[in-house]
Amino acid sequence: MKVQYKSRRRFLQGLGLLGVGLRASGAQLARKSPRLPRLPIENVLICCNENRTFDHYFGKAPFVGPYGIPAGYTQPAGFPGLTVAPIDDDSPISPNPNHDWATIHGEWDSGKLDGFVTAGTVQAMTYTDASQLSYYYSLFSEFTLCVNYFCSQLGPTFANRLYLAGATSGGQTTDNVAAGSLDWPIILDLLDAHGITWKAYNIGGGCNVSTGPTAYYCDNQFQFFKRWVLDPRVNSFVDSDYYADLASGSLPQVSFVMTNDITGEHPPYPLNAGEALQQQLIGALQESRYWPRAAYFLTYDEGGGFFDTVVPPVLDAYGAGFRVPTWVISPFAKKSHLEPTIYEHSSLLKFVERVFDLPTLASVNHQFDTRTPGGSSNNAANGGPFGPPAPPRDGRTDIGDMTECFEFNPEAGRQDLPPGFRTSSSSE
Repeated sequence: MKVQYKSRRRFLQGLGLLGVGLRASGAQLARKSPRLPRLPIENVLICCNENRTFDHYFGKAPFVGPYGIPAGYTQPAGFPGLTVAPIDDDSPISPNPNHDWATIHGEWDSGKLDGFVTAGTVQAMTYTDASQLSYYYSLFSEFTLCVNYFCSQLGPTFANRLYLAGATSGGQTTDNVAAGSLDWPIILDLLDAHGITWKAYNIGGGCNVSTGPTAYYCDNQFQFFKRWVLDPRVNSFVDSDYYADLASGSLPQVSFVMTNDITGEHPPYPLNAGEALQQQLIGALQESRYWPRAAYFLTYDEGGGFFDTVVPPVLDAYGAGFRVPTWVISPFAKKSHLEPTIYEHSSLLKFVERVFDLPTLASVNHQFDTRTPGGSSNNAANGGPFGPPAPPRDGRTDIGDMTECFEFNPEAGRQDLPPGFRTSSSSE
């Protein structure tokens, strides 16, 4: 069973360029959404690794059922009558296909998903399995795997990671983003405005605490923002601080676990090394005092040019992009569950907003409601001075907020809920 969506081309025909949105004020940041019953989650941890699609990692997993690679699936090879089937890559050293805006859009091919070889390369057709990812495959016995979680944009790493910061890329579609160059409200502004504690843990280092990202090895999306580039909570904490905070009782309410290319499974670095690191990070959380009320999310910023067999939804001119693997790891996560709700990176911000009763970024950032900056950093602008709109997606109702992956059920041994709370499966 495959999820199908309308063509992005028809959607783009209806986009208008009408003017510049407004900047958020302090009063707007303080405005809250309608209060909902509080969830029994006290610590949220978000980790984003690098450049893998769902089918590249789990398309052949025996537990994914109809959400994996269909029988007989092939891609055109660019020559009449020749096709390429998925290729079993039995090495932890994966290829690194091209994955810029142009290549990914060629692979997507207006929703036909028939360009993974012709626009990309035969390497895009590789996949791995439990022989290389035994720990990840073992997670399914206890936790939830999202089977319709899409990266935010049909584009590269930094553009996608901006959605993990502010639910929009502001029209950025490339990796040419300078440290401290961006200025619009992001999740850190909401957390600070409402007194929610947070830290970014830079696992494996790779970030210059004075000037921000150091070229290839830093994937900390918060360092792109003017207000946060030099904040010690963004730059100063590393692996040892994460483990020490778990042991000492100093873990903040929201943790951003920032891996880099080497530690985060970016091809061609060994994927089993990144997997082993995740086992350490998650295991330390499970052994800590925080585990009973924690939620750890593991996702991937974008597909890295690898193939996937589900057509992404058309959310706006920029995405969504291809499916990426996403685990929900918590005592409250549905056990051995495949969650089919449509998600993308803004869904994780929606979850943080839901847990801590925050306003949406869409309610405080109107800078991109009608258009985005154009130029060379915005491929969707096609060379013009302005690009299509890109308002923050955390205000959208057509993407989930991750609560669908949880079961807060006292009868199943979970923590009690506040009066009036209803799970996502409750009848209306």
